[in-house]
Amino acid sequence: MDAGIVGSRSQETKQSKILFVINSPVIGGAERHTFALSDHLQQRGFGTRIFAMKDGAIPLSEWPDVMRPAPGTGLRDRIAQLGGELRDGCYDLVVGVNERPIAAAFFARRLARRRPAVVGVLHSTVLRNWREYLLQFIHFPLFHSIDGLIFISENQRRFWHGRGLKPRCVVTIHNGVDIDAFSPSRREALRAETRARLNLHENDYALALCAVFRPEKNHLQLLDAIAALRRQGVSAKALLIGDGPLRGAIEQRSMALGIADAVVTTGLTKDVRPFLAAADVGVNCSRSIETLSLSALETLAMGAPMVMSDIGGASEILDANNGRLFPVGDNDGFLAALNCFLDKNVRAAAGRSARATIVSKFDQREMVSAYADHFRDVIGSARQGAPSAPSEG
Repeated sequence: MDAGIVGSRSQETKQSKILFVINSPVIGGAERHTFALSDHLQQRGFGTRIFAMKDGAIPLSEWPDVMRPAPGTGLRDRIAQLGGELRDGCYDLVVGVNERPIAAAFFARRLARRRPAVVGVLHSTVLRNWREYLLQFIHFPLFHSIDGLIFISENQRRFWHGRGLKPRCVVTIHNGVDIDAFSPSRREALRAETRARLNLHENDYALALCAVFRPEKNHLQLLDAIAALRRQGVSAKALLIGDGPLRGAIEQRSMALGIADAVVTTGLTKDVRPFLAAADVGVNCSRSIETLSLSALETLAMGAPMVMSDIGGASEILDANNGRLFPVGDNDGFLAALNCFLDKNVRAAAGRSARATIVSKFDQREMVSAYADHFRDVIGSARQGAPSAPSEG
């Protein structure tokens, strides 16, 4: 193995071999989705590995099969290492997860003597800055040259289609959640002990935001809402599940608003279920990137309603029965949505509807089956030298 790669080789003899390429091993929605999908595909007879373009926050001991860069490895060297892995690993399919890994997979395949099929999975909606607008002019031609692109929501597909992204093979596969691991019974079993440990009292209105502390996740809007609810006389508390570069700003805003004792931060955690169980309502305030929030699906699966900014596929998850949507960045709309669930009976009814939504539409087993079927089709077409199937719809 290349000296610049840290990891161990396994699953060498499966019928079809897939290499997932991610940006870095962090506890984010796209990464957790990839890790879970890789594991489940192995159970269905695929050989899978994960290649990270950069190192990340997840310790090597937790994900030993992720190929990580050696210290000081630059992007060009990393693409060359990926090309070597494609050449030596005899992969049938490379799956790039989001823009940069898709581009890296495209260029690495050109370096390799083997020509595996390349498919991209996009988890993003809305561009954050001028740099991302400019990168479209690089990424779009590449995306039109690979063997297919997978969107995770219909709203996302319409957004990118409107911007001119129309590859020859496009499918939509919604994210899914393990409905046995994330369930109302699990919530009931974990809730009391976790709330006591976090100093959440019976009448506290606990609002959970599960996301890496990055600007686009908009944690500060939740803090402003907590302060507003408390001025109304509501014992509201923010339960921030995660960590990240915005932590200092979050702490400063909490102190400035006088709500530092009403903000609970968990830090990075591999198992979010105890903290989701402690929440009365899940929230998602994202301003960009968000497409079909995995943490939202997990919260709904455990029987709690969600309040979400209307971005990406949020409207494909929520309706008037299981949660509320509000316009992106609208503080008054956010506060009004949170006020809808102050009553415990209203929350309980919404939670039952939330669970039913996930069971009927977002079961992880159905998601994995859809990916497995699609990947088999792409691999089969590549082996026969046939073009990929046309786009859906």
